[in-house]
Amino acid sequence: MNGADDITAGQVRRARELLGWSETDLALRANVDAGRIRDYESGTYPPSRAQRDALRSALVAAGIAFTDGAHPDARLRRGAPDDGIHPRELTTENDDGAA
Repeated sequence: MNGADDITAGQVRRARELLGWSETDLALRANVDAGRIRDYESGTYPPSRAQRDALRSALVAAGIAFTDGAHPDARLRRGAPDDGIHPRELTTENDDGAA
């Protein structure tokens, strides 16, 4: 199923690991149900093309590059955008109050 514009379940999982995202984090950014992402990664649910496109778009926007070929993978792009601190990780020490 992997083509130049498609992603595998393993690539999604690897990309999430690189970003430190949970299924819920990705779900919020891609507007795809977290349970569907979990099922896709475990091989029990084949997502629609639209869902795969949404996952890919969210991950690429966060700085992920996907590799294709015999061993598809995901890696962080150089110069990837810094989205700052996730709201769950904010503390009084690291919140500068900038919006």
